[in-house]
Amino acid sequence: MFGAHGEFQICSQPPTMYLKLFGSFNNEGITLLTNGVVNELSMHPKGAVKFVVVNLEEFELITVDSMDSLEAYFASVKERGYERVDYLYANIIAKNMFERVWKNSDIEVNFYKDSENYLHQHPDDEYIKTYW
Repeated sequence: MFGAHGEFQICSQPPTMYLKLFGSFNNEGITLLTNGVVNELSMHPKGAVKFVVVNLEEFELITVDSMDSLEAYFASVKERGYERVDYLYANIIAKNMFERVWKNSDIEVNFYKDSENYLHQHPDDEYIKTYW
């Protein structure tokens, strides 16, 4: 068994959860991320989180072995009642990967060049203004 690669920070302020990813994720890292999100969501009533904002500025993608875990994770995410997921700082490879994962989903998925572009659409997001 390998050690987990990839780090993350999670903050939830219903109806929004903020997720910041760092580094490259292997299978074990995706498992830790999944558990972290589940633990964070368990602190709120079911369905309280409707929107997710993901900062990919320091994200270096995933290893080949973790793609199946990522797809399983997103399959479970699709059932949690999210209405929208916004990705900030996604490079072309990450954008392609996340578009593929969300394909055939009713969830609105958006990509923003940076925090500033995101704030043009969501000017009242104090978390982004303060921390990202």
